Amino acid sequence: MSSSQGNTLEIVLNVVLADQLRRQGLEAEAEQFVQGDKGRHQVDLLVELGEVAVAIEAEFAPARTVRADAEKRLPERPLVWRQLPVESVFTLVYPESLKKLPESRAKDALGSCETLEFALVRRRGAAEAAESADGAAARQTGSVATFAECLHDYWIRTARGASVEDVVQQASFAIERASELLGRGAVQPLSAADESDPAAATALIWLNALLFQELLAQNLDPRGLPPRHRQARIPRPDPEGRPSVLLRQWEEILAINWWPIFHVARLALRPALPRPAALALQGLVAAAVDIAERGVIRRHDVAGRIFHRLLGTRKFLATNYTTIPAAVLLAGLAFDRGHAAWRGRDWSSTEELGRLRIIDPACGSGTLLMAALQEALKLHRRAGGGGESEGAAMQALLEQALHGYDVVPAAIHLTAATLSMAETRQVIANMPLFWMPHDVRHGKARLGSLDFLDRSLGKGQAQYLPLFAEEGWDPERVTGTGERTYDVAMPTGCDLVIANPPYTRAGGPGTAENTAWNPIFGSVLSKADAARMQVALRRALHGTPASLYAGLGSAFVVLAHEKLKPGGRLAFVLPATALTGSRWGPVRELLARDFDVEWVVVSHDARSRHAKANLPGRLHSGFSESTRIAETLIVATKKAEAQSAGNGFARFVNLRRNPDEPIDAMAVTRALLALPAPAMDLGTEEVAVGDTVWGEAVFVDWRKLDRTPWWYSAFRQGWLVQVASRVLGDGTLPVGDFELQVPVAKLSSLCDLGPYHMQVKNPTHGLFDIVASDDSTRPGHPALWHHQAKRITSLGTGANARLRERREVDSDRQSAMLARAGRLHVASELRHAPQRLAAVLTDERMIGVSSWITLRPRVPGPGKEEALCLWLNSTPGLLLRILQANRPYLGRSRLPHELAEGLPVLDVNSLTKAQTAAAQEIFNDLKSKQLQGFAHLFADPVRREIDHRLCRDVLGQDAPAAIDRLAQALNREPTLTVRH
Repeated sequence: MSSSQGNTLEIVLNVVLADQLRRQGLEAEAEQFVQGDKGRHQVDLLVELGEVAVAIEAEFAPARTVRADAEKRLPERPLVWRQLPVESVFTLVYPESLKKLPESRAKDALGSCETLEFALVRRRGAAEAAESADGAAARQTGSVATFAECLHDYWIRTARGASVEDVVQQASFAIERASELLGRGAVQPLSAADESDPAAATALIWLNALLFQELLAQNLDPRGLPPRHRQARIPRPDPEGRPSVLLRQWEEILAINWWPIFHVARLALRPALPRPAALALQGLVAAAVDIAERGVIRRHDVAGRIFHRLLGTRKFLATNYTTIPAAVLLAGLAFDRGHAAWRGRDWSSTEELGRLRIIDPACGSGTLLMAALQEALKLHRRAGGGGESEGAAMQALLEQALHGYDVVPAAIHLTAATLSMAETRQVIANMPLFWMPHDVRHGKARLGSLDFLDRSLGKGQAQYLPLFAEEGWDPERVTGTGERTYDVAMPTGCDLVIANPPYTRAGGPGTAENTAWNPIFGSVLSKADAARMQVALRRALHGTPASLYAGLGSAFVVLAHEKLKPGGRLAFVLPATALTGSRWGPVRELLARDFDVEWVVVSHDARSRHAKANLPGRLHSGFSESTRIAETLIVATKKAEAQSAGNGFARFVNLRRNPDEPIDAMAVTRALLALPAPAMDLGTEEVAVGDTVWGEAVFVDWRKLDRTPWWYSAFRQGWLVQVASRVLGDGTLPVGDFELQVPVAKLSSLCDLGPYHMQVKNPTHGLFDIVASDDSTRPGHPALWHHQAKRITSLGTGANARLRERREVDSDRQSAMLARAGRLHVASELRHAPQRLAAVLTDERMIGVSSWITLRPRVPGPGKEEALCLWLNSTPGLLLRILQANRPYLGRSRLPHELAEGLPVLDVNSLTKAQTAAAQEIFNDLKSKQLQGFAHLFADPVRREIDHRLCRDVLGQDAPAAIDRLAQALNREPTLTVRH
């Protein structure tokens, strides 16, 4: 409530703030009364945002009661202003300096003030509250214009009070019930990829159309219709769900427009059996009306969650739906208004907006396109647009600028609905959204958007097929006026390619002889068709940096490179293995050579959400709604011509916490864009919003980026990156005031690596059968197979499996493989928290399989294997392993042969006989002692003894305090402590 301290009254600033918000295109009023169950309440400011209102509680600093006052505006039943529910509340804190100014000066000062503090307070469901720190977003600092941008944003103004999880469960139940009623034989599949559950796909499309119809009925402004339709009224969905009535209603709507949404729904309804369809639709209509009234559906992550939860294609196509906060962050970095890519444009011009080319070649439910739309609209408003021109700007962006493609028909339907939901006041006629076939049609392999690759059979062009295509239909595109034959060409000279592509890979690593796993076309039911598609994809990728073994994500990076204009921007969500994986090396080289890599964002957030009914599990180290793998965001700008790296820095951002809310993501984006210009290579800066530290940024000279692993996101603490860089650079390990000198060499220069595990036990190409057993009396050759944390606990260990010779295999080949046996084995995949050993020395020579890679010294000598085993299990050895290895999941490091060869280790060949003898003595003293998991790195007395004696007795440098400090720092890293 208002107070009267100082020269300027709070009420005066509230009135001025409302006026300035109106200048930003918002319907704002100060000192308003709202109606509640217990009478009227006075609110400092209220803003009308479509079908909801937002309250603002303002106070001068220190604002001790502002949060409590804001929470009073969120009773169980919403307050009402102008017949609109007040569903969200912001706190806003004026700096104390404004209070001390004369009233006339305070008014002017408010317009230029950059230190307003604001935060969103929202009623939350229990499940959502568990995912966030509390019921409020992080407090942010900015100007009135910054605050207005948050209010304008689609996801903020539509973030209503109901729990998203509750709505997902409600919608999923309605769809599942409808699917049961429809039966699997009552509807036709959307495509070959949807044959697993066509009824669920159809029910989802119907529900989505009904939701959109309800929103149109509530919100459509007749002034936004063509003149001949301005007397029309969009009917609300028939409450009884009668198919004939709904068909008539949808035809009335189609007479106006919205063809991509209602034509698809109508095509699905026409052949359905009347009685089952009526029962299914009745439940769907009831659910749609209830969900629309609760307001959550505009947060279209609801549709995405339902989509990937219900459709079996996600499993096979490896499609991952970007979380809204991640989309906000990625698009915000891509649309940095100070970047050269966007300077010089007239953002106030709708014609200029229409000339933008923004592409998502794997658009899913449209999250990234929606985020790009919001950022373009922000630039339009900043340039003086908004108000009356905003509708025209929205139309230009939706009808001309934003292009989406996907291989799942329902995804295109959802994207059309998603984007249309952002503008329910007018008709959006023609959206360039295309379903790209992903199967074999008429003898031709179709690869979805990858048909647009320059080397594909389509030579940059592909054909679009209509949803629910009937046999014999020509390739067509759905338009605002009907159907017409249309060959699709993905635009070239694009301004932005933004995507979260599928990650499916062919398996590996290695050649066909090293792998039997090949899921890349798992959605294709025919093995023969899958083989034809793989041949076509190999042909399309031949000569490019993309690799089937890296996965389809690498192919989409190549596609973006081909379609972007010089100065265009790439903004991708990719698996974290893209930064370190051996098969991703050529793609990293492409990015380093042909792009200025500006942002690489990785999350070290250890939180997880367990899978529940109708809600998939999620690890917060990823940026997708349903994935459990670690991911990265990459933003880069295509150079004018391929050239060596110029002067500049990539910013590797290591997040401590992955934003849960769009408003938090906006704040983090602003903090990142406000970072000072890098002054030195490997310099670091904290990323903070107010008092909240979100992470650190490490600045990396572009000249350091090439095809080798980009390990600068390995650790949450930037100083560990600096320490590791010194070790790799000159063999110096600096910890505090002490510098430990370590001779370092690549593992491949010291040891030959044993066979790939698939060469040993592949059902087709392998030379042996393998049996898990530690019984040395059983027949077969000894082997080290599984890495069991509770059984492999000490440096010295024995065999846990037996290799049995296959009779049909040439015995000479078997003998040659057995000759590659050795005693030293390095863990190829390590779960850091529970597992205890990164390397072991076995009591006899044997082959390491799957979890272990055998190492055979090239220059054997007493104590060398022992020294290397000690090093690999030491704190500095683990530090360098984490750098070099793949990190497919937070808390794990994977070291396939290709990466193991380049692993930096202690150069045991440079040690003297006295040093190797000391290593042998240490090993013999400790080989039977039980170590603890790496999560207890610092507390483990055996690990401490390894560290201290290795430094003192082998390297000749006694610095226990320094090495302990390094161990303590590593123990603060989530990658050592999480147990996913």
